[in-house]
Amino acid sequence: MGVRALFSFIIAVLFRYRTFWMTLKENPPGDETALLRDYAVPVIALVQLAKFPLIGVPKSAMFYGLANFLIDVGALYIMVGGASYLAEHNRLKANPSGMLAVFCFSLTPVWISELFYFAGHWAWLAAVIGIVYAIVINRQGLVTFLGLEPSASGGLLRNIALLQVLTDFAVLMLLRAVMRLFNFI
Repeated sequence: MGVRALFSFIIAVLFRYRTFWMTLKENPPGDETALLRDYAVPVIALVQLAKFPLIGVPKSAMFYGLANFLIDVGALYIMVGGASYLAEHNRLKANPSGMLAVFCFSLTPVWISELFYFAGHWAWLAAVIGIVYAIVINRQGLVTFLGLEPSASGGLLRNIALLQVLTDFAVLMLLRAVMRLFNFI
């Protein structure tokens, strides 16, 4: 995926997510597991690179960016695995690669809000806004892209949202701990 396509996907996910999910359902990606390589990893890496000027110390910024990258990718896998388990437990057919596609795109606001984690007390507000918006995008993706019925799988959608909130706040705590480790805050 080129840079122009990457930014067009980011804009579509953030500002036109309903039409984005409908378009993606009509034209599904050939290899949904390649979305991790083509979309999620570049977005996470771009956010880490954008933090370098905010940190100001190149060596510390590099180590912090690497730690943050690993934490974000690990959280993505935890959420996909947890959501797939919850879907299987509720006897709903939702393939893990479809879950991966939904989470790869829906976590974009959380990854972008990480740029504001250096804003002192405003970091919490940025984190909450990013998580809530990611849940909205995720729910729309689960309903539109995977075809989950909100009336039949309301409990599943609620549990996935709870899993996402808990995982994202754990990531926030880990990132704040890493910031303290490198004396950024």
